[in-house]
Amino acid sequence: MPLPQLVRLSAEKILIRYCAEHAPLCACDQRRLSFHIQDDHITLFAERPPASGNGKGVASPLARFRFSHELGQWTLHYPDCEQRWRFYLNACPALDLGRLLQHLDADPLHLFWD
Repeated sequence: MPLPQLVRLSAEKILIRYCAEHAPLCACDQRRLSFHIQDDHITLFAERPPASGNGKGVASPLARFRFSHELGQWTLHYPDCEQRWRFYLNACPALDLGRLLQHLDADPLHLFWD
């Protein structure tokens, strides 16, 4: 089921700002963040430029935020070593997507950032 329009617009605004704030100073040759919205979840990606300098870069899934329509809350998930999404137990479901982004930044277990 797709995200409600207001939830989607709010999430886009928050994530556009988050990705811009986390862009490296020299974005031409370092990782940048992007996101993709599909149905009831948003996947955040870390994009790295191609090693050879030409062609397409590599986008690695970093985190996923799932929206519960019944509760109106977001949950945070991380990709395991087999790229399956696992619920991040250190963050409770939240009404505010920004609160989950704070958990993503803290990352005490090093599940999101390398």
